[in-house]
Amino acid sequence: MTKERISYIDLGSGIMILWMILGHACMAAGFTGTPARESWISDYVPNFLFFFMPWFFYKSGQFFNKKNRKDSWSKDWRKLIQPFLVWSAIGYISYLISLVVYDNFTFRNVIYLVVRHFVLGGSIDLNHPLWFLLTLFGVRQIANIILPYENDKYYLQKNILITLVAYSIGLELYCLNCRFVPIWIANGSTGLAYFTLGYCLQKHEVKWWLLVPCLLGYITCCILGFPGIDMHSNSCENVVRYVVSLPASFVGIVTFNFTCRLVSKYLTYISLPFENIGKYAMIIYVSHGIIFGSIPWIIDSLHYTISYTCALWVILGTYVIIIPLLCILSPKFSK
Repeated sequence: MTKERISYIDLGSGIMILWMILGHACMAAGFTGTPARESWISDYVPNFLFFFMPWFFYKSGQFFNKKNRKDSWSKDWRKLIQPFLVWSAIGYISYLISLVVYDNFTFRNVIYLVVRHFVLGGSIDLNHPLWFLLTLFGVRQIANIILPYENDKYYLQKNILITLVAYSIGLELYCLNCRFVPIWIANGSTGLAYFTLGYCLQKHEVKWWLLVPCLLGYITCCILGFPGIDMHSNSCENVVRYVVSLPASFVGIVTFNFTCRLVSKYLTYISLPFENIGKYAMIIYVSHGIIFGSIPWIIDSLHYTISYTCALWVILGTYVIIIPLLCILSPKFSK
């Protein structure tokens, strides 16, 4: 991996992580006793990053190399499952404290609902964003088995077939609209499609014959609307929206990556702050869910009633104080 590739990926990770935690903070601020409302992001800033979750799967596929199963399992267990387990445990402890605060400490809430949410949703209460780590782990293990090697005679054709089949399975599962279908099966299938695209086109997305139509396609999406979907879901309100979201997200990802390359190379003074954040993307990702999940019940426990704006700034301020400390104290999660 060259320095240029690391820089632009860190830049992209920094932008995506900031966008995500800001969105989650806005969402959590609506649960502080004030009337729930839409995020002010949607009021003032069009969602140009409608492909942000597919981007993470695509990025992982970009730098994926097939290994023997033992090495693949060992590496991904260390990088994905260990932080998943550690931060799920922290989230669970926080969840138990919230149950005590709200006087809801029952067997149903402590055991049954937690196990049910984990089985169906792939995460623990009070740290929902961790679903991505578990899903990505599964996607990488499957990819290591079924994706072709680069020297395979039918490399491109096989990757295209895997992408279409995986996305079709995801579509079928989403459209079942059944609450008993585990979410991680549907978003795992969809994630595998984006992962395979990243794996297949890692050496081609910088070429003009691909960039130009992707840029035009992305501009078209911005004009007509954003056909992104919520990957952490087991329902599909619009089949056409789901089908269109694959090519739409792809053209957005390619355009975004190309822009990050240019900014990282020629606008270093703009790029560096985001790159530094992107280097700590893992620790920010695994910890921010606990922060935005805990603030509302902490405020409630103090019997305060604060405005939406005030709650938002409290959450963002907590991010600014706690997350840098975690990045310093937990360097192994930041690599």
